[in-house]
Amino acid sequence: MGVPDLDPRFGNNLIDANVLDQTGGQEDSAVTEILRLNGELAFSLFLPYSVQAEIEHPNTPTHVKRQASQPLFSMEVQLTGQELTKHEKVRALIQGNAKAEQHAKDAFHLVESAKYGRHFITNDGRLLKKAGEIWEMLQLRVNHAKRRLL
Repeated sequence: MGVPDLDPRFGNNLIDANVLDQTGGQEDSAVTEILRLNGELAFSLFLPYSVQAEIEHPNTPTHVKRQASQPLFSMEVQLTGQELTKHEKVRALIQGNAKAEQHAKDAFHLVESAKYGRHFITNDGRLLKKAGEIWEMLQLRVNHAKRRLL
């Protein structure tokens, strides 16, 4: 089964912190468009609360912190037993050859995003490569920031 083309105007969209780090590449105009559409209420955009620590880190660029002030953060809630099991399966899926705990945070972002929404927007190539398998596990569409959403 392929990943369905879900309309981001219906349901919540969550965004990875790495999307907000504009680097002068082709993703920059897409990020500007995503934030514009959110500002115009064309769709709902949230940052998973689990990325808040990444954004507040002292090494996070000021422009990322400024961009992160526009969308709302989701609220912290504990994962259920079933969600914890999914977290472990997603972590194993995206781990590849990396250390066991290397991708636990990314897996948590995905499980949290599936709890609150239908889309997770990221520039993380590991997650994008596994988008079909993530859909099968979580019914969460993983989108590249440069993909036109509307």
